[in-house]
Amino acid sequence: MNKPNMNYENKPHEFPITEKSLEDVKRVMDLQDDFGIRKYGKPLDNKDNYNWREMKLQELADLIKYDYCEHLDKLEVVRILNGALQVLHAETKDTYIRFALEILTKTNTGK
Repeated sequence: MNKPNMNYENKPHEFPITEKSLEDVKRVMDLQDDFGIRKYGKPLDNKDNYNWREMKLQELADLIKYDYCEHLDKLEVVRILNGALQVLHAETKDTYIRFALEILTKTNTGK
């Protein structure tokens, strides 16, 4: 695959996906900091007596399970939308679409 001949060295803010993803990650990190302070009464500190590697492995294990749940949700959405394609009545199609949207727009994080 040929890359376009573009010089980005002088264009530091022309990466909208990078900029947006950094903003989103910072927002989530700030929320996590707030949650941690509410739960533990203080911000995260590398001087705390924690086994950071073990904690990281625990979080990674959870991440894998979260990713699998998302995968199952997407399979369910595909199943629902395929079902919508099989029905003839607009009302029934709308119901299928509403079910799919409920899965795609979940907002609860369990916190």
